[in-house]
Amino acid sequence: MNFDNLDDLHVLLAAAETRSFTQAGRRCGLSTAAVSSAIKRLEQALGVRLFDRSTRSVQATHEGEVMIDHARRALDLLAQGQALVRGAGSPLAGPVRITVATTLARAFLADWLAGFAQRHPGLEIDLQVTDAELDLLRDGIDMAVRTGPLPDSGLAARLLANSHRVACASPDYLARHGRPEHPQALVGHACLVYQVRGRRLNDWTFSRPECGGAAPQEPIHVRVQGALSCNDASIAQQWALQGRGVAYLSELGLAEALRQGTLVRLFPDHVGEPAPLYAVLPSNRFVPPRVGLLVEALAVLFASPGGPGRLSGG
Repeated sequence: MNFDNLDDLHVLLAAAETRSFTQAGRRCGLSTAAVSSAIKRLEQALGVRLFDRSTRSVQATHEGEVMIDHARRALDLLAQGQALVRGAGSPLAGPVRITVATTLARAFLADWLAGFAQRHPGLEIDLQVTDAELDLLRDGIDMAVRTGPLPDSGLAARLLANSHRVACASPDYLARHGRPEHPQALVGHACLVYQVRGRRLNDWTFSRPECGGAAPQEPIHVRVQGALSCNDASIAQQWALQGRGVAYLSELGLAEALRQGTLVRLFPDHVGEPAPLYAVLPSNRFVPPRVGLLVEALAVLFASPGGPGRLSGG
């Protein structure tokens, strides 16, 4: 096929990201009719339908998602070539759209990313803070920072830090209800439950780390319950800080609260289920340099002495 105008590819990406021809037109400085015409030109050239239209939104078809992915990579390659020819300098110039879980964003990543962007003025950070698992290709995400283990999704992933979930509560809660001395004692406590990728995390697992050559013990599974549940780990942490119950969260997101003593780790001789942290990319076939170097910078951050990756000893 032949493209008469590369601007049509920019329109395609804008329509995919905004899911609206009207919003895509505003982004590209075009009328809604001009956006519709650009999409029709692409569809006629390809011989396929790229979007399903409705009165409220547009949704990419399977063929559309394939074309959108390739168009994004093609435009990135062109932008890199232009930057090299013009001597534009930093390979980190351009937009990077990142999704991060709420707890990690608030604990340290939001501030770190702002500082990173300041050190690289050509970089445009678009931070999507949510505990929902966004579709990287459909939602135009360059990188996700996610707590694993990860499902086998075909996405590319790089381990940033090892961590585990830990049970914790505020000093006020423990003063009022007593400190449980064993994970099974959690059955008698108010526990704060939240969802992880649609899974209700109310079966808490604990195990003793292997040491001294001793045989590993069977993990302890505790079915917990409480009056409060949510779909956001940061809310569960907020409730724990308010003394409303016991939370079971990744130690990476708890680091500051544990250091300050506003939350107390329970069962220090046990660890909860693994919660490794990964940088997840839509594909390892093509990674824009600005995205690749950002991943490297995050890996250095978590590996550095005293960095977030060292908080759990992982």
